[in-house]
Amino acid sequence: MTRSHANALDPAQSNAATGTGRYQLVLAGPGSGKTTTLAGRFVHLVHSGVDQWRILALTFTKKAADEMKERIMAALALPSARDLNIATFHGFAFRHLRRNPQRAALPEQFQLWDAPQQRHVFSSRRLWWNEEEDILDIIAGAKERLLDAASFAATVDQNDEVLSNAIEFFRVYERALKDAHAIDFADMVPLVVRAMDRDPAYAATITGAFDHVLVDEYQDINPGQIELIDRFVGAGAKLWAVGDDDQTLYAFRAADVRFILDFPSKYPAAQVHVLGRNYRSAAAIVTAAKRLIANNRHRRAKDLSPVIAEIGEIVIRGYSTAEVEARQVTGAIAHLIKGGHPPQQIAVLYRTGAVGLPLQPALRALQIPYEVRGAGDPWQGPAARLVVGSLHYLRDGNSLEAISRMGNSKRAEIARNRLDQARGGKRLDFPACCRLVRGIVTAAVPSRSSDRDRAEWTSVVDTVLSLAMSCQSLDEFVSRVAEQSASLRKAPENAVVLSTIHSAKGLEWDVVFITGMEDGVLPHANNDDLEEERRVAYVGLTRAKRRLGLSYAKLRFGQDNVPSQFLYELGGRRRQHCIWTEASDDILPLLSERERERERMINGVPVEQPDRQSTGIAPSRKAGARKRKRVETANNHADKALAQMNRNRASGAPLRHGVAWNADEDARLCTMFAAGEAIFAIAQAHERKPNAITARLIKLGLITEDGLVLAKISAQNG
Repeated sequence: MTRSHANALDPAQSNAATGTGRYQLVLAGPGSGKTTTLAGRFVHLVHSGVDQWRILALTFTKKAADEMKERIMAALALPSARDLNIATFHGFAFRHLRRNPQRAALPEQFQLWDAPQQRHVFSSRRLWWNEEEDILDIIAGAKERLLDAASFAATVDQNDEVLSNAIEFFRVYERALKDAHAIDFADMVPLVVRAMDRDPAYAATITGAFDHVLVDEYQDINPGQIELIDRFVGAGAKLWAVGDDDQTLYAFRAADVRFILDFPSKYPAAQVHVLGRNYRSAAAIVTAAKRLIANNRHRRAKDLSPVIAEIGEIVIRGYSTAEVEARQVTGAIAHLIKGGHPPQQIAVLYRTGAVGLPLQPALRALQIPYEVRGAGDPWQGPAARLVVGSLHYLRDGNSLEAISRMGNSKRAEIARNRLDQARGGKRLDFPACCRLVRGIVTAAVPSRSSDRDRAEWTSVVDTVLSLAMSCQSLDEFVSRVAEQSASLRKAPENAVVLSTIHSAKGLEWDVVFITGMEDGVLPHANNDDLEEERRVAYVGLTRAKRRLGLSYAKLRFGQDNVPSQFLYELGGRRRQHCIWTEASDDILPLLSERERERERMINGVPVEQPDRQSTGIAPSRKAGARKRKRVETANNHADKALAQMNRNRASGAPLRHGVAWNADEDARLCTMFAAGEAIFAIAQAHERKPNAITARLIKLGLITEDGLVLAKISAQNG
């Protein structure tokens, strides 16, 4: 690796990028420079004499592949990415299927179906699915576990109504693909693996083309992708993988945290590198996230230390209801935007789409543009579709629109029978239809649902029917639903992001609010894997760079709630590590003036002019006087702190924030930083505050204010 590229990596990243083992695993926590290190590995191999054509880098998303190509092109001064073998798993497999379709028993002109063609299989046969989990996701998940329709049927618990109903859909879909000589995305990798196993010569043409395989996001791989990697390793290729077991979220897509945890036992000679610096989040956020994830037993211990020169802000608020929570979160967003914060650098995250529903009208009321990602369109969920389908059924009978929305499930059949019985052959006006549908659809929850699931279902039904009751007819209601749904798909520019945590993985914002931090919501009551739920929360926390607001509602979906156990884990049982207020319906999920003053003094930051936080209520004269008194007291403390620093400086006493640095201290700082020591360890050794260490690193030009490492230490470069 040339000096210029090596200088872009910190010591741990450089060690990982230049390792010599045949099998290497890089554990890269949030914000630790995963993509930078992977690109560094590719460049190091090329500079070490490896032909770039013989390096294969596999990612999960096109966005990740494109970003990697851009970085490597720049580092190697390449005119284009044409000579780089960087692709998604699906893209790599599809390329080989197109080149030699007969090897996979496919015709020369096989089709690749996308979602519209896949769904047409069912609609053309009047098979309609209306469940929380999409039938295409169920089928794809089974294929990624290397199951066909028959083997999937053998694994299904017959008491599971949803999966039992999915068996026939899978069989029909499998036959349709075969008859059309078509494949889908989930077929790609398994088809290539099976073709390689049938024909060793064909396998050799694929595996023999590469000496090195680099795998991104290794924690998300599924059984089919593991099989593909195994074929390369078995043929002698060197494997270098980067990922983070603490961010394994996609069990429903066949990802399994054991794949990354078992890497050292699968490859006994493997080298394991840990990237220990977080360049994304402020110290308070990094520390809270570490306290949370440390409660997982099935993980590799990692100690991330923050680099950026900020303490950061983390607050926890308890609100009486979900509606109050939504109002205060949107109030905080309005406050930030008014203060000049870019809306696109603000996100509100949640575990499930239903939790985010109250935010949308609250943002619209304040005319704040927003974009919804992941599950967030209430009009496409099973409850909403059943309401709309039931209204069509009452008006038109077994029409295509009614059946397509209601579905072919046992639940839909029961709903249709109950609608027939309740109306007794009478023709009802639209308001009467809405009242009838409310009672029947509200009761149409699967029998094995928990109380919380029932409450959530009822909440969505009420939301949809409240819009219906404001309309004069079914046609007007359908038009309004279409408008609402379309507005969510057309995201405005410079918009606040509303997203499920799963859809936010890999992204970051200056300010993140996480709503619905209640037991039963996060962690979710339907997931028995508490450690996976904790990883979901961990990913949510670590999307925030500067500010993090966590909130819970004592009443949501008509259910009484208690704070999530994760809040106690990240904040401590005594709540000593964060600002935490309960029943704070009049406080935004940001630090108040008083809280900010306290935090500044605790961290040794002089108070100048406290930020104002408005809830739209003018302060009383007494409140204003108290506020002025607090500011005066805080400034007095700051003056005393400054005077003490001046006395320390004059006496030559070591260790106070603001004391001048000498040459010996700088040399020691450089040496420890080059060795990969954590910021807090360096601070302790120098008897200074972590902020002072980070500020000095910036002053010396070793990192930028964003935390980007600019150069290797002079002590290391010699």
